Amino acid sequence: MIVEVKVPEVGESITEGVIVEWFKKSGEAVKKDEPLFELETDKITMQIESEVAGVLSIVMEQGDVEIGQVVGSIDTAATAVVPTATSAPSAASASSATTPVTTPAAEAVADEPTKPVEKLSELATVPLSPAARHLVDEHAVDPRSIQGSGKDGRITKEDVLAALEEKRTSVYDPVEKPAAALSQELTLSAVEPAEPEGTQALEVRESRKKMTSLRRRIAQRLVEVQQEAAILTTFNEADMSGVMALRKRYKQSFVDRHGVKLGMMSFFVKAAVEALKTVPAVNTRIDGDEIVTNHYYDIGVAVGTERGLVVPVLRGADRLGFAEIEAKIADFAVRARDRRLELSDLQGGCFTISNGGVYGSMLSTPILNPPQSGILGMHSIKKRPMVVGDDDRIEVRPMMYVALSYDHRLVDGLEAVTFLKRLVDCIEEPQRLLFEV
Repeated sequence: MIVEVKVPEVGESITEGVIVEWFKKSGEAVKKDEPLFELETDKITMQIESEVAGVLSIVMEQGDVEIGQVVGSIDTAATAVVPTATSAPSAASASSATTPVTTPAAEAVADEPTKPVEKLSELATVPLSPAARHLVDEHAVDPRSIQGSGKDGRITKEDVLAALEEKRTSVYDPVEKPAAALSQELTLSAVEPAEPEGTQALEVRESRKKMTSLRRRIAQRLVEVQQEAAILTTFNEADMSGVMALRKRYKQSFVDRHGVKLGMMSFFVKAAVEALKTVPAVNTRIDGDEIVTNHYYDIGVAVGTERGLVVPVLRGADRLGFAEIEAKIADFAVRARDRRLELSDLQGGCFTISNGGVYGSMLSTPILNPPQSGILGMHSIKKRPMVVGDDDRIEVRPMMYVALSYDHRLVDGLEAVTFLKRLVDCIEEPQRLLFEV
């Protein structure tokens, strides 16, 4: 029986994707529930598994595909053909076995120990990320010469790029080179125009690469939300002394007790929940001509990856403790880096927090994550002179600017200011989070 391999439905709003790579080749046997190919969509990258066991036939190797499109088939009654190094001689050739023909072509075939690999990535002795595999094959880099920095020695895109840069600089290195490097340099000079004597190598002025499905979708959504929502941003600043003092005091005991570090994000998640309870208008969305108010607190936490920004969601953040929040965020970061987030991790959410401070951002105006009506932007902590106390003394305090972007169709200016003021109060006096006051 022939079973079609189709691009499965992975979410209501997802209509297309990209086949990054197949894990099997046409003619190979596959088992039930064995990964067939990697599918990248505008929200997530996932492995598509086989529904049956049989022999695979691929129709669509790589590229853009639509949901429901047939990209291959599996013959459940067929048997995979296993290639062998040698085959039994035929009766006709057996008689001439004692007098072999020794033409140059025949000698070349006889001297070849094994069938050459089709792609250099097949030589890898450790796992390759899809992006790394593509670079290895495109630039003809031996993966066995690359030291992987990913989990379990996995070779990442950055590892390959570093190897390419090292290879490029070694070509132009004026010191003495081994014969292999000199041969490579001569090959390069044969296909590239020689530089005028006394000039530097020409710089690459531009490069092009195809926009990924995720990046296209991000661009589309950003434009849509700018056109559809009345986005406004209001700012405040928070004295981080209280939070930093608590973290310093309980840093080690927190790790010993819970096995995770006590970061900044858990304080802001808890503070955002208190602010949402104080100003329910920020926890709303528009559905047609109705305003829907959420009575739950699923907080999205923006995580940056090499493919773009993703926003996994902390479900029921109001019921989570500090350690649970930190553990879940750490898990999200690891799975986002390894492309193991599931679609359910990204769906829903009623409010988003984005921490640009980890990249050194001083101030920004974050864009809404539709259909949510609010997003909080965190920024770098900088020491600044502040006037404090009833005696107006000047002290150096660690300060952070916080920004709330909101949909002015749902949230008024007074509500936005009240939201930020409540959040700042909880951050500056973190004991409020413990006693909910």
